[in-house]
Parts: sequence; C-alpha cells; structure tokens
Amino acid sequence: MSKERMVNIFKNLFSSPSQSQPRSLNWSGTDPKELLYISDLDGTLLSSSGTLSPDSIQRLNHLMDCGLKFTIATARNYDSAHPILKGLNLKIPTILFNGVYLTDFNTGQNVFIADFITKEIVKDMLEIVSPLDLHPFIYSYRANGNGHRVYYREATNPGAKTYLTSLDGDDRLRKVDRYEFADDERISGFLLIDNKKILKPIYQTLIKKYPDDISLYFAEDVSLKKFFWLQAYHQEANKANMVKLLAKYLKHPLKEVVVFGDYLNDLGMFKIAGRAIAVSNALPEVKRAAHEIIGSNDCGAVIDYLESLGFG
Repeated sequence: MSKERMVNIFKNLFSSPSQSQPRSLNWSGTDPKELLYISDLDGTLLSSSGTLSPDSIQRLNHLMDCGLKFTIATARNYDSAHPILKGLNLKIPTILFNGVYLTDFNTGQNVFIADFITKEIVKDMLEIVSPLDLHPFIYSYRANGNGHRVYYREATNPGAKTYLTSLDGDDRLRKVDRYEFADDERISGFLLIDNKKILKPIYQTLIKKYPDDISLYFAEDVSLKKFFWLQAYHQEANKANMVKLLAKYLKHPLKEVVVFGDYLNDLGMFKIAGRAIAVSNALPEVKRAAHEIIGSNDCGAVIDYLESLGFG
C-alpha cells in the first residue's frame, strides 16, 4: 500500500461509521482463529522487569506459525522495543510510541507516521516548567538524519532518576545543556516526572491551552508510588487511532480485534476493539473498561490466554 493511500486512510478514519461502532461482536459464535490480537508490552505482555523470556518468545512464535494474527501496541519506540523482542517473528506491522508509528518490526521501516507535537508547544511547555527546576525527557525523530533521540538536562528527583536508569545503554539518550532541535527534527513526545502537586497544575494548563493539539496521560508511576508521569503526544497519535488504521490496512473489521492492556494509554483501543482484555495488575479504570480480566503480566497471562484458543 502506498504512503499516499495510508495518509488518506488515516484522514478518513472518523468518516466511516463501520469503524466507530465497537463491541458489536457476537463473541460466543466467533472463531478465535479469525481474530486479530494486539497486546500492549509493559505491564501486559512483558514481565515487571520489562522482559520477555526466550520460552515466551518461542511459544508466541509457535502460535503465529500456527496461524495466530498477533502484533503489539506499545509506548516504546523501535529502538527500545526491538532488543526486548529480539527473535519474535512479528509479521503484522507494530504500533509504536503510543501510536506515533506503524512499523515493520523486522526491518524497522515505518509503514506510517501519525503526527508530531509542534515546537511552539514544546517551547511553551519548557517556559512553564523552567521556574520549577523540572526538566522533561523530550523524544524526537529525524527521517533523514539520526533517527530517534531522547533529550534530557537533569534528573532532579527519584522518579526521574529511576526512569533515567532504565535508559542506561540506550543509544537514543542524549544529555544536553539546552533543548535545541534541528530544522528537520520532529518532536514525537515528551515526559515529565515529579510528584502530583507539581505536575497537576502543568497538566491542567496544557490541557486547557492545547485541547485539540496534544494528548496527555497523567497517572501515578506504577513502579514508584508517589511519583507521577505526565506524557504528551500529538492529538492524533494514540493507540486507538493506529489500531483503526491497522485494521483498515489489513482489511480487518474492528469488531474482530482483541486487545490486551493495563494502562491509561490502552483505554482508547479498549473502547474501539471487539473485545478488550485487562491483566489483573491493570489500573482500576482499565479493568472497569475491559470485557474480561485475566491473570497478571508476571504470570504470563496473555500468552496463556492465546494458547487456550486452540492454535495447534
């Protein structure tokens, strides 16, 4: 499919009534082998250590060899997700960086890119947080340059330091004195980490000023309580929109899509999929939005569920 056709599909996502009628599937009479399965990574398919064991990779590969239509939708980008899933033979394009990219996982080539945050919004955000001695992690992309980058100045609190430690060895990471971007460099997202008292007014300011420009996710850090994450992406860059695009790309009805998740950024795809499944460690609001709750990520519940469907 040409890039131009992909762009047209994306622009017309919301004009198709058939794509906006979720949960109409008569589940009891559906052949599981005809469905498309999409799983979040962190907190869902991966263990709490952020890994997928060789045995799990082998089991998933076997299921896909037997006909399972499976892919992932994650907030990680290719450089972060690929090393973790090395050896996993994903044949269907993957949804990366919370829906910014639809990517061929075997080659790393982007099938489609949604949109980016304007540099004007980033500049405004930096002016808001500067007096607070709060330094964001800013994610950028250059199609004809250095690929992905993660810029930061300092990590000034335990939450930010923990996240920075998790990026140790990541080739994207760049410590800078000032946030400066090349003319052809696009901003795919940014992340602020601090306590709720500090971040909530910033969240309220940004969502009031840019309701039609950015998507914001504001929630407690699942691994370090009392610290919160405020994540921002372009308004059109989210998992739900990219699931819609992928479904059209594959000519697959949304009502025959099954999604797995645990976090706020999974709620959008929970609303549009034929079936939404939460792991038991998911946030309460994610569990409430699910059709079904299975075991925890650390118990390998997603793969156990897939193996129960009869794929040889």
